[in-house]
Amino acid sequence: MRITRHLLAAFGLAAAVLLPGLAIAQSDPESRSFPDTGYTITDDAIWAFFNDHGGAATFGAPISREMSLFDAQVQVFENAALQVAGDGSVSVLPLAGVGFLPYSAFDGLTVPAADPAVAFVTPNPDQANYPARLTAFLNATVSPRVAGVYSSDVWGMPTSMLKADPNNPNFVYQRFENGILMADLSTGSAGPLALGSYFKAVLTGQNLPADLASEAAASPFYKHFASDEAFTPDLG
Repeated sequence: MRITRHLLAAFGLAAAVLLPGLAIAQSDPESRSFPDTGYTITDDAIWAFFNDHGGAATFGAPISREMSLFDAQVQVFENAALQVAGDGSVSVLPLAGVGFLPYSAFDGLTVPAADPAVAFVTPNPDQANYPARLTAFLNATVSPRVAGVYSSDVWGMPTSMLKADPNNPNFVYQRFENGILMADLSTGSAGPLALGSYFKAVLTGQNLPADLASEAAASPFYKHFASDEAFTPDLG
């Protein structure tokens, strides 16, 4: 439950009261080092993208060093993972998609799976009037509950509609290509699910919730970095 408790505390929920010693990662906005997690953003391109798209408020703090993944340099953050392509461009890894974390169970939370009906109506850049189609699609699909924290540059296209957690109807989620956004109806707060932290748990096998472990057991990422220095903090 460690990742979920961290998430709930970030949402300002009961965990902040129940776990007064829980630290939420923060950093001096001018510093690339994050003492609370023990990692540094060393890559200039990742640092620029991180700051240009909301910094820790969007991505959370770094929770890995840079590592090689799919012929790209990748750094994992609490809420997402950023990759640097061969041409130096930075993008958000599609953690919520097939091949990464397409799962529905995350430490007791139940999120919607990708919906083929949403995929069917997602505009294609090759279509005529694509900008207008895209605007209409996003207006029709991105829920007002999460629209305030949504950016297509960061989270990609919606892949589901908003759906309530069957075990806690105050929690509602919407899946996107690169992450899952969550809102708490009891407080009105919204933000990203900590998919980066769950991805790290799958990669290392550490702090891995039982429900996620069951779904991810056949993943090629399962414990792939169990003894890799990529997840050894670089701050003393």
